[in-house]
Amino acid sequence: MDYATRVFNYLLEPDLILCNSMLKGYTQNNMFRKALFFYLQFLQNGFAPDNYTFPYILKTCAAMTICRLGQQIHASLIKNGSVFDVYVFNSLLDMYCKCGQSEFAMKVFEGISEPTSTSWNIMICGFISSGDLMSAQKLFDVMPYRDVSSWNTMLSAYAKCGELDNAKKLFYEMPVRNLVSWNALIAGFSQNERFDEALSTFSKMLKAGIRPDKTTILSVVSAVSAISSPDDDVVEQVVGFARTISSVSVLTAVLDMYAKLGRIDDARVIFDEISEKDLVSWNAMILGYSQNQRPEEAIQLFRDMQSESRVKIKADKLTMVSLISSCSQLGALALGEWVHAYIEKNGIEFDEYLAAALVDMYAKCGDLDRSRRIFQEMPRKDVAMWNSMINALAIHGEGKESLEIFSQMEKNSVTPNDITFIGLLNACSHGGFAEKGLELFSLMQSQYQIVPRIEHYGCVVDLLSRAGRLTDAYDFAKKMPIKPDKVIWGALLSSCRSHQNVELAEEVARKLTELDPSHDGNYVLLSNVYASVGKWRDVKKVRDQMKAQNLQKAPGCSAVELDGVLHEFTAGDKTHPRFEEIYKAWDEIVKRIKPMGYEPDTGFSLKNLDAEDKEEALNRHSEKLALTFALINTGNSQHKPAIKIVKNLRICGDCHTAMEFVSKLEGREIIVRDRNRFHHFKAGLCSCGGYW
Repeated sequence: MDYATRVFNYLLEPDLILCNSMLKGYTQNNMFRKALFFYLQFLQNGFAPDNYTFPYILKTCAAMTICRLGQQIHASLIKNGSVFDVYVFNSLLDMYCKCGQSEFAMKVFEGISEPTSTSWNIMICGFISSGDLMSAQKLFDVMPYRDVSSWNTMLSAYAKCGELDNAKKLFYEMPVRNLVSWNALIAGFSQNERFDEALSTFSKMLKAGIRPDKTTILSVVSAVSAISSPDDDVVEQVVGFARTISSVSVLTAVLDMYAKLGRIDDARVIFDEISEKDLVSWNAMILGYSQNQRPEEAIQLFRDMQSESRVKIKADKLTMVSLISSCSQLGALALGEWVHAYIEKNGIEFDEYLAAALVDMYAKCGDLDRSRRIFQEMPRKDVAMWNSMINALAIHGEGKESLEIFSQMEKNSVTPNDITFIGLLNACSHGGFAEKGLELFSLMQSQYQIVPRIEHYGCVVDLLSRAGRLTDAYDFAKKMPIKPDKVIWGALLSSCRSHQNVELAEEVARKLTELDPSHDGNYVLLSNVYASVGKWRDVKKVRDQMKAQNLQKAPGCSAVELDGVLHEFTAGDKTHPRFEEIYKAWDEIVKRIKPMGYEPDTGFSLKNLDAEDKEEALNRHSEKLALTFALINTGNSQHKPAIKIVKNLRICGDCHTAMEFVSKLEGREIIVRDRNRFHHFKAGLCSCGGYW
């Protein structure tokens, strides 16, 4: 249009046809301000608009919602007795509808002697846009002739409003359907969480010989992503069509679908196929790695994004939240601090969303004071911020402070949600406040009308179990209105080990095996119960069952961060280049803490087992190796910071006891984050107080 304008300006005497062509060009290219300015010059130069001019300028009025100018044009047409044609009428209809003046539009419509299907469709769309679905339906019902566009307009309206039964009825009444019809119904089902119907409609569409487009695939991908176990054939069919469309947005949606289904390697294949990756694509893949517990790859991919040579892609808030989550999973404090600094350096908006993520990250990396500081410094706190702080305190065993934060939350008139109470119940569980936890469980239903989810019931079972009230926990689980899952029974079985209740452990283990017969943790927990009371034959029996099903216990893995580098150890690890030095150093430590009262807890040593299970030997547990490595690398330094260890499993009782003695022996604070919570060992004591 810039070139066309320059050519036009060279003309000495342009005629009305050329002026209309310019006006048409501006409107078709969405350059409405220039169209309006050109029209005003057009009038000043003495040109009289004709029936070709009016549709373009009325389109400009509609796009810019300048109803007053549209009314003036309408008035001048009537005043001058101009002969209206149907295109001018339709432009007036469209202008009034888009300016929210459906009454004026209706008056114009009634003045059209022979309205076309376009006239009817404009009016129906106008009523729908203003939210008057009833008037749209009435008009649709009296249409003398309905074209496919008319049917699609009503179908889309019903689908978007969630009236899917009406949408479905219309769809099957249509004499002719096109791709838009199928897309409207599929999108309606998908957007209203009727995912199975979305996929079955998609299947019917393919059988009808209709080839999907970008819109279809985006709706279907959304439906597939929301189903826990979609049919593999459907998934591959969708991916096949997506590849033929080869749109960045479609491939990114497929990538996201694979990530939500846990098929992260398939997601990476799609990601690598996207030739021109945008920020949405990078974010989807980084988030996929983070959500699928592959934090190292999320961080590496971010570094790849930073070094992308062809185009500089600037990270945004979503990128940062994914990275922060990855740091939380790794317990990598130095890396988390770097991400925090990156946010500040690059001017990324620091709102409650990011602040809540950082509160959570610092807490999970062992720096609870930094979490407190960020929380206190935020001038505005939404419910997510309060929840992050409550949960941060809960996992560090600061139950009383967690409850105090909740009181402040109520005083600040912030309404708690279901996540708030999961944090509070965890705080009570880890702090040994069983009665307070039960009180809160009742409060969330009576005062806040929050319907408990299975996570809340699980917290109560865990709360009662840790307090030694195993019978109450078992009765509570059996009476739940929701069928208990493996997490709930697992929490109860774990407590059976702590309290050496073999009879209940066997009953709970049976329920666990029914739910998930191939999960190694169920068998390991039961064998640990037997081991705690010295029933070695039963231990061997359980381990033989594992072998028969080809199940292997996930090895303990612990990581310690030194100078920004994570060092990982597995139970019985001999892959570390300094393993001999580490083993020898731990043996020396054991010699020093035994006179202080330390005795290895043989209840945790699964003796009488075959060689395959010798990795469980007490002195070679992964957290002990990580601790020893940290001690031999920082023992001579003048400043001795807290040693922070992250473990993938629950810390065992013997390691817990050993850490208490070592903290006293070395005069060091030792912080261990296991699968459940944090343990702060200091001067021979642990912050958990025995509730772990």
